[in-house]
Amino acid sequence: MKKIGKNDEVVHFFKELSKTNKHRDYIFTDDLEVLKLANTYRLEIPYLLITSDMEYKEDTLQLIDKLKQQAKECYEISLSTYETFQTKENHAGISAAIQMPKYSKEELGDFIIVLDRLEIPGNVGTIYRTLDACGATGVILVDPISKPHNPKITTSARGTNLILPTVLMGYQEAQDFLQQNQYTIYLGEPELGLDYQSHHYTGKIALVFGNERYGIQEDWYNHPHQKVFIPMQGNNNSLNVGVATSIIVYEAAMQRNFKKK
Repeated sequence: MKKIGKNDEVVHFFKELSKTNKHRDYIFTDDLEVLKLANTYRLEIPYLLITSDMEYKEDTLQLIDKLKQQAKECYEISLSTYETFQTKENHAGISAAIQMPKYSKEELGDFIIVLDRLEIPGNVGTIYRTLDACGATGVILVDPISKPHNPKITTSARGTNLILPTVLMGYQEAQDFLQQNQYTIYLGEPELGLDYQSHHYTGKIALVFGNERYGIQEDWYNHPHQKVFIPMQGNNNSLNVGVATSIIVYEAAMQRNFKKK
């Protein structure tokens, strides 16, 4: 394994990956759980960087051996070089550039979540963790403000954003796709419609959740849809989009999967 220094172009590439949205086709991670997921699902790893200045547990050494075999290129760096681009304070001294998986519309399945112009990476990542836990089959990112290759999404999603089929679409493309494929569309609505436990989430469904400040785009209401809201007490009229999505998606999952068993 070749040792490289802080001025090497690969190290420069990792600095850009960890701090900018410049490279759309790659995801940066120094999260051990994400690395395990990448290995389990055999995601493409163009570059792997490992510091020699760490003492690793046996299970981590085994993971490193697997990642070395999986990565196209693997380099050794010093701890001081690693710390120029690390994102986790309690890091494991291992980082990877992961190729962004490409999914097709046909892979989205029948339990889709549509995120309309979300802009906070932590919210997007939180939603992905929920979707992974409840068995959602796909995600449509409509005109995303927070781009899918943002490393903060991967960190908060614990890597689940890389294994759940995701397709980027403009609004009209998403609307056409859902209508043509006969999905029942449920719009996350703060006040109107039926409460989230009164719907029957069967068949091909798409649950739509909107921007943190502005909600979903108005034109959604001009097409066939169902409105769904979460009853609330207190002084606020809406929940954080990650929390609201989790509540409604889990109710749908309970009806579709868990209550059948």
